[in-house]
Amino acid sequence: MELNLETAFEQPVDLSHLFEVPVERLSRPELVSLEPVALRGRLEKADKGFHLAGELNIAAVVACARCLKDVPFSRTAPVSWTLAPVHERPNAEELELEAGDLDVVFYEDLVLPLDPLIDEQLQLELPMKPLCSETCRGLCPQCGVDLNIGSCSCETPGDDRWTALRSLKS
Repeated sequence: MELNLETAFEQPVDLSHLFEVPVERLSRPELVSLEPVALRGRLEKADKGFHLAGELNIAAVVACARCLKDVPFSRTAPVSWTLAPVHERPNAEELELEAGDLDVVFYEDLVLPLDPLIDEQLQLELPMKPLCSETCRGLCPQCGVDLNIGSCSCETPGDDRWTALRSLKS
């Protein structure tokens, strides 16, 4: 979707859009599926550009990092971007960043693609290490049995790096 900033010169504009984001585009192996992402927000003129504030509704299925079971994930995330013309970008002498500087998007044209902003926000909102539960025991590294369902008969392999120290203990 492209956002035409000219529409908000006179008065604020309410936005509502569904984004079809292919799972492959996010390059997240733990992401199994992603429902269309809903953006609801308001675009308004600001001192040096525009301000877009609203929320993203995200619904997805992710794989548990320990046992690989599918885990439903949903989140409503607030979003806020300051859109400023490229001539407002700080020059080389002004290198110190402040907290709000990271939410500034610089534009050259008054038509701005929103897909990269949505993709970036999704990367931030998706869990880094999704778990089906805090007590998930995962899979046996030897035979692959789900340790949440039952146990396996595999023996824990010894660590040969400690053999020399064990001889000192005796």
